[in-house]
Amino acid sequence: TPALLFAVTLFFYWKVLFTNRAMFPWDAADFFYPCFAFVHDSLRHFRLPFWDPYVMSGFPIIGDPEAQIFYPINWLFVVLNPFSPLSYKMVECQLILHFFLAGLFMYYLARSFVPDTVPALLGAVLFMLSGAMVAHTQHLASINAMAWYPLVFLLARRGLLESNYFYTASAGMLFGIQVLAGHWQHSVYLGLFLFLFYFYEACFGPLRANLWPRWIYQLLAIGAIGAALALVQIIPTFELGRLSVRSYLTYWDVTQGNEPLYLWTLFLPNFFGGLNGFPLWYPYDFSFNYVFLTVPGCLLALLGLVQTVRQRNFFWLASTLLFIELSLGRNGHLAGVLYHIPLLNLFRNTATFFDLANFVLCLMAGLGAHWLFSAPHSQRLRKLLPISLTILLLLSTALGLLLRLGERIHGWYHMLAVLAVVSLVLTAMLKDKLSRSTTQWALLGLMVFQLCHYSMNQKFNWSIENPRRYLSWEYAANRKETLHFLRSDPSNDFRVAAIAEYPWSGNGWNVWRIPGIFGWNPLTLERYDRYIRTFTHTSEFTLPYGGADHNLDSPLLDLLGTKYLVMGDPDLEKKLRLPQSGKFRHVFQNATSWSTYRSDQYLSRGWFYPRAYVVPNEEIALAVMNSHWFEARRTLVIEKGDLSGEGSKLAEDLSAIAIRPDGVAAASNGIALADPYCADHRRMFGDWVHKGNWFRYDVTGPERPGRYLLLMQYTAAESPAPLLRTNVQNQGEAQSHGPVRLPMTYEWGCYKSRTAELGEFEIRPGQNQITLHFEADSGIHIYSLWLVRLPASPPSKPETFSFDDFSASANQISFNAQVDRDGFLLLNEIYYPGWEAMMDGKPVEILRADSIFRALYVPAGTHHIEMLFRPRYFAWGAAISLLTLLAFGAYSAARWSQRARPS
Repeated sequence: TPALLFAVTLFFYWKVLFTNRAMFPWDAADFFYPCFAFVHDSLRHFRLPFWDPYVMSGFPIIGDPEAQIFYPINWLFVVLNPFSPLSYKMVECQLILHFFLAGLFMYYLARSFVPDTVPALLGAVLFMLSGAMVAHTQHLASINAMAWYPLVFLLARRGLLESNYFYTASAGMLFGIQVLAGHWQHSVYLGLFLFLFYFYEACFGPLRANLWPRWIYQLLAIGAIGAALALVQIIPTFELGRLSVRSYLTYWDVTQGNEPLYLWTLFLPNFFGGLNGFPLWYPYDFSFNYVFLTVPGCLLALLGLVQTVRQRNFFWLASTLLFIELSLGRNGHLAGVLYHIPLLNLFRNTATFFDLANFVLCLMAGLGAHWLFSAPHSQRLRKLLPISLTILLLLSTALGLLLRLGERIHGWYHMLAVLAVVSLVLTAMLKDKLSRSTTQWALLGLMVFQLCHYSMNQKFNWSIENPRRYLSWEYAANRKETLHFLRSDPSNDFRVAAIAEYPWSGNGWNVWRIPGIFGWNPLTLERYDRYIRTFTHTSEFTLPYGGADHNLDSPLLDLLGTKYLVMGDPDLEKKLRLPQSGKFRHVFQNATSWSTYRSDQYLSRGWFYPRAYVVPNEEIALAVMNSHWFEARRTLVIEKGDLSGEGSKLAEDLSAIAIRPDGVAAASNGIALADPYCADHRRMFGDWVHKGNWFRYDVTGPERPGRYLLLMQYTAAESPAPLLRTNVQNQGEAQSHGPVRLPMTYEWGCYKSRTAELGEFEIRPGQNQITLHFEADSGIHIYSLWLVRLPASPPSKPETFSFDDFSASANQISFNAQVDRDGFLLLNEIYYPGWEAMMDGKPVEILRADSIFRALYVPAGTHHIEMLFRPRYFAWGAAISLLTLLAFGAYSAARWSQRARPS
């Protein structure tokens, strides 16, 4: 049976495995492979991959669970390929291996319920090639995690029902391995499933009298052992999670689910179109809405559920309905409850709950097949089942003709044909015209045919690309000239920004070993995401959006050390006026549409500042840095609370006046309200506005009159971009600035906001009336306005300084600095807890400056500076994980030794 499952897996993915004409698409190539490539390169050089310097200007990859640094199966990459970069084919083999493991583990789980081979095999094939699995192909961590579902549940169930603590401990160890597979959403959902099963068995199962309170201890043991084994990953991920975009989850994020229509794809896979060349008639995401179980699979799963109910076991039916309901999110009825349940409310996409329902349905299909093919059937069943199937077939045919479903739904006639074959085969078996053995093999063959016909070689599990040329050390989307040009630069002090199609805007920098400022990761540092969004129009997690709202002249881009800009859209180049840019000059053009520009204004490695400017918080810091006053080489901005000690005497406070969005004194249009798409329901002033509309704020004059910047935080997600003119009136004197064209944002929610400067004004004592006028029809949500006082004198120029002997690796940086006065040294490396600094052999504090970078206070003189990344508490987590592994090994050895001892 394992050989048969392996053969089916190889056949299903033969084109990906054995040719270079197809590859796994989307996230598998653009996210997972680059992460694995970096981890593999570090491990084969005997380094633990703590810090990734190639994506997003530096990223704590140790905290990313989907990098699977400690996942045992991925260690095979190093064993099998120790002397060369990781190939994409090897990652594809890892993914295909997990499809096989999913089937194998489901087979053994089904065999624990039924004694027959073929029904268990049927459930196994259905699980590993079901739509809910295959449509997730690009989500490599999801497949890796789901593959362990059957085995963890098998051991946990046996441990509970047989009162066997070795099985319980084994379930805990495998649960820990599943956590290390990287998709914690599936791990939490598996924990929920185990809790519900244990609770049901303890309260309603036939052995309930013997399970109290043991079921609680065993459930806690599974969770504790799994968490202890995975603690080496849990601790750094917890720290990263708190600082990442994942820390900001709204009700809408948590409750985003499927529409009920997706359930049609259980037996009508082409209900929405999009398969086998048919057009897609409904906007629909295959990854979460494609749940094909085949016609015989659905029928057998239904029979299995009916049989369990007849045996007065309601757990399987109840869990199926519960997880389907939860997968609907706010399209169902439990979204509000889910949002208030700890742990479960930490994840997006409730559609993933269906993966649990799919797991149950595939197991039930095996049970249904066993009952149908093995149990003695009454005469009543022999009559009713053929009649029921015939009625179902006739009704389906009549509906198809009356409602013309065959014309509207591609695959309707295919479904009818398969239903007819199933009806004929089962009727023949019940009439003793066909043996049960032949019938079950016939249905298994029909299932495999349907699964291959609809799921094999579809766009969600393969794309027509050569994996060796799409993304590798030498190639990017079949071209290599641009990579060679970038590598020809001998300096190692720059980064690259790419506003182009995949793989340039993704994580390919990890494969090419070229530092980039962009990337894609659901755990992107929240501060970095906001920083990038200040000058670049981004979509999800620092991916640059192909619109014209990019401020390529921004000093924030220079601060990141961006020397080269790669463009993949000639039209966008024209919109951004790059050919006329005084900052970027065209230096290379490859054979296709990719153009490379170079800037000589980028900040190389670091800079020295004689003084710093202190602002109240991060939002104001970014807004100030996005103003005309900020100069990357003359102005260092530090937030209040991030500066202490000797550096305080070299800092000047920039006082700020916050203007509340609901403090509008008068307006021609608009309304102040709470933004429902914000986790904290932030107040905003917004509504559709038209040319000529205005609104006014009254600000009482500050204690320190003078020149103030007027800064604004806003969202504007629909064209045309807002055009604003600002007037300030005080004591009969009027000042005006603008109109200012605001860059657009990707979405309306406050978590996609940008900042803009509305002008520089003289703010005097008394009442200052600030009026914003709309010069074009547009929409805007305004969250914050600030008046920030400018210093009386301009920022001073830095004196003579120099850096030399700069040495950098993934986890360590060292250099010499010579400065002729006390001040601040800025290193354009990302600030993150765990970085430690030594100056002349003594530890010094790393300051957060310019929102996301590292700075040091340095006295005058020559200094040797070293920075080392040591993830906090990592050693504790690694020690506990190792001790857990050793303890389980000792426990297993003692148990087997005891069993081997002659009685």
